[in-house]
Amino acid sequence: MTRNSFITDERISSEGVIGTFVRRVKEGQLGSFPVILALIVIVIVFQSADSNFISPANLVNLSTQVAFLAILALGINLILLLGEIDLSLAQLGGLAASLLGVLVVRQGVPPALALVIMLLLGLVVGAIQGWFFAVVGIPAFVVTLAGLLAFTGLTLTTLGTQKNLSMSDTFAFDFASFYFPAIWAYIFGAVAIIGFGGGIIYSKLRRHREGLSAPSWTSVIVRIVLLAAIVFGFLILVNQDFGLAMPFFLMIVIAIIIDLVLRKTRYGRSIYAVGGKVEAARRAGIRVTWVRISVFMAAGVLAALFGFIKTGVTTNAGSTLVSTQDLLNAIAAAVIGGTSLFGGRGTAWAAVLGALVVGAINNGLYLIGFNSDAQQIITALVLLTAVVIDALSRRGQRYVGRG
Repeated sequence: MTRNSFITDERISSEGVIGTFVRRVKEGQLGSFPVILALIVIVIVFQSADSNFISPANLVNLSTQVAFLAILALGINLILLLGEIDLSLAQLGGLAASLLGVLVVRQGVPPALALVIMLLLGLVVGAIQGWFFAVVGIPAFVVTLAGLLAFTGLTLTTLGTQKNLSMSDTFAFDFASFYFPAIWAYIFGAVAIIGFGGGIIYSKLRRHREGLSAPSWTSVIVRIVLLAAIVFGFLILVNQDFGLAMPFFLMIVIAIIIDLVLRKTRYGRSIYAVGGKVEAARRAGIRVTWVRISVFMAAGVLAALFGFIKTGVTTNAGSTLVSTQDLLNAIAAAVIGGTSLFGGRGTAWAAVLGALVVGAINNGLYLIGFNSDAQQIITALVLLTAVVIDALSRRGQRYVGRG
C-alpha cells in the first residue's frame, strides 16, 4: 500500500459516514440524496393515505406513465447539461406521433419503416434547431419557442381535417401493452444488479489502486443491497399483476446507455465541459459547435420516442396527444432529479428519478381525490425546492473552490 493510499484510507475512516455526509452538504455535493429522500417521503405519505398506492395494479400503471415522461425528460436533461433549454421537444414528439399515425393508419406504410421515418424526423429537426443555435447564434430559447409554435401548426396540417387519430390495434399499441413474463423480468433485474455492483466495485478498486479517495466496503455493499431490494421488490409486485411493461424497460435501457455515454466516453465529458464553461472547452480543443448540434439531435430522437410510446399508451396520435403540461413536467422532472439549470452538472438518472417524483405525486394525488390543479401546485412547490437546493449547492461549491 502506498503512503497516499494509507493517508486517504485513514482520512475516510476517521471522518466516518456522518462526517462525510456533513462535509458533502457543506460542499454542495449531495448528489441524488435529496430526490431519493423525497421519493421515500412521497411513498410513505401516499401509502398511508391510500393503501392502493403501491398495489401491483397501480405500480404497473405508474411505471407505464412514468416511462414516456422520463424519456422526454432525458431529452430535456441533455439540453440542460449544455446550460440551455428546449421548449419544443414535447410538440416535436406530437408531430412525430401524428406523422406515424398518418403513415400507418391512412397510408398503409409498414410499421417498421414508419417508425424509422418518425425517428429520422426527430433527428433532422434536432439538427436544424441545433444549427440555428450553434452556428447562426440564435438563443436556444428563441429557436425552440419558434419550433414549439411551428410543430403545433404542422401537427394540425399533417392530420388534416380529422384531428383525432386512433392507434388502437396497431404496432404502437402492441408495443406499449406488452409485458414481459416474470422469469425474464427477474433475469433483467439480476443483470442490472450484477452490472451495477460490478461497476462500483471496479471503480472502488481502481481509485484505491491510484491512491484516490474511495467509498468504504460497507457503503458499497449497502448500495448494492438497497438497489437489489428496490428492484426485486418492484418486480415481485408488478409480476402479481401484468408484469414489467415494455415502455418502462425501454426507458431503463435508454437511461443506462445515456449514463454510460455521459460518464465513460470523451463525448460525454465534452458535453459537461461545454455546459460548464464554453470558452474553456473550446480552448481545450473540444468541437463545441458539433457537441451542441449533436445534443439537439439526440434530444430530437428522444422526443420522437416519447411521442411513439405515449401514442401506444393512450392509443391516440391526434392533436390532443401532447400538451404544454408534458413539456413542463419533463423540465420539472430533470431539475427535480438534480440536473442544474446552469449547465455542466447532472446525470441521466436525474431525469428518471425526477420523473418518478413527478409521476408519483400526480398518481398519489389522483388516488386520494385531488384534481389536476392541486397536482400542478404541489409539483411547482417541489420544483421550486429543487431549484433552491441547486442554487445552494452551487454556492457551496464556489465556497470550496469547485464552482
